[in-house]
This record gives sequence, structure tokens and C-alpha cells, in this order.
Amino acid sequence: MVDKKTQSSNSSSIVLSASRRTDLICCYPDYLVEKLAEYPPEKVHSIVIWTKNPLNMLTAAQLHDTLIRYRQLYIHLTITGLGATVLEPRIPAWREVVDMIPGLLEMAGDPHRISWRFDPLVRCEGAAALLSNYELFSEIAGHVAAHGITVCRTSWVESYRKVLRRMDKKGFRLLPHSMDERREQAARLQRYSEALGITMQFCSMKGFPRSRCIDGPLLSRLHPDGLQCSSRKAKGQRTLCGCTESLDIGWYSMKCYNGCVYCYAEPLVE
Repeated sequence: MVDKKTQSSNSSSIVLSASRRTDLICCYPDYLVEKLAEYPPEKVHSIVIWTKNPLNMLTAAQLHDTLIRYRQLYIHLTITGLGATVLEPRIPAWREVVDMIPGLLEMAGDPHRISWRFDPLVRCEGAAALLSNYELFSEIAGHVAAHGITVCRTSWVESYRKVLRRMDKKGFRLLPHSMDERREQAARLQRYSEALGITMQFCSMKGFPRSRCIDGPLLSRLHPDGLQCSSRKAKGQRTLCGCTESLDIGWYSMKCYNGCVYCYAEPLVE
């Protein structure tokens, strides 16, 4: 047990984000290992990991061994159901990613340290068919809940101009969801997820409660030594973002090679 004095002395421990800006785990594992050398475990409260393909965490020995030196890993695992489709061409099919969850649980130590991101909800029309992942939610949710994961974060894809241009080049037309459609889908997702013991959160979505993907109070509660981290609101995020302070160690200039057509973080039209 950690006394209040010890907690106070560690209250400024860094929360590292790896990374909102690019999939470091999948695309830049060697960089991540090198970058973490600048932030030794005793200076870091938590590493918040964002990835669609966590395979390197499990199979790249140097990355795996580096990460498990840190006292707390919190993993945002994105499974949209669109892996191995034209919209996520270099992401494994969702069942393959679900099969990696036991290994991630061993690293994280607690299913509450893994957040499932069914993000974003996408609906688009191609020459041959309508493509949507909304209908896949219930099937994926059942598999995820079986591993004890209790939170799901989602949002609806945004119609950024670069996204529309990229989709057009791939032969798709984005079909945005109206606010009424979003509310209806959200209600259905919540009813189904609650039956499985999963809480839904909606990321930076107008008309929905503000959520925190990097949640200082939660990270403090989950920390194995009871250490506290900042609960102050992060600066520089979107208006509707409720995230608390962290240091992101990725860069938008580090091109993500996952090839997700709808990605708003990718600046280039391919």
C-alpha cells in the first residue's frame, strides 16, 4: 500500500500516449523502443497504447520486453470489423485480432486496462454494394466481452474533405449518419452492450456525454501501486474531448501504413 505522501511525490508522473497520431505498435515498433528509452519506468505512471494490430506487442521480443517493464499499460484496441476489407486493407480480420486479446491481457494484467474501440462507425456505398460495420457490433461484442473487457468506445466517421477525396479514389461514397440515426444506433448499441456488461462511451461526439480516452482518475484507480497522475484536462484536443493530460510520443509525419481509407489523421490522398 502506498501512503499519501508517496502518492503526492509521484503525482506528476508522466502518462505517455503511444499514439493518437499513428499506430506505433504496428508500424514503428523499433522507434517506440528507442523513444521509451528517454522515459524510464520510474518516471512513467502509465503508457496508453493505441493500435489496430497489436501483433508486435506479442511477437517482437524487444518491444514486448520493453513494455512489460512499465508498471501500467492501458491498451486501446481498435476492432471495427473492417479489417482485411478495402477500407482497412492492411489490418487483420477482426477474429484474428480478437485471438490476440489473451496475450494482451497477460501484459496488461487486468481486463479493465483494455478498452475496445469500435471506432469509427462507417457507412459507404461502392459500385457493387453498401459497406457498413454497424451490423457487426453484436457479434464482435460477444467475443470481446468473453475476455472480461467492460468498456467500448465509438464515434461516427467524419466527412472531412480529404476523407471524401480518398474514398472517391477507391470508388466509394461516404454516407454520413444523421443525428437521428446516430441517436437510434447509440441506443441499440447501449442496450446490447449493457446485456454483456459493457459500458458504451462516445468519443468527441456532439449530443453525447463527454468521454475520456485518456482518463487520469481511471488510470490512478487502476495503477497497481495506487500512484496518482494528473486529472487536469488536456490542452490542444478537440472541443468535445474530455481527455486528461498526457505526452504523445508519435507524430503525424510518421505515416501510418495501415491504409485505412477513412482515416482523418492521414494527411495525404493516396
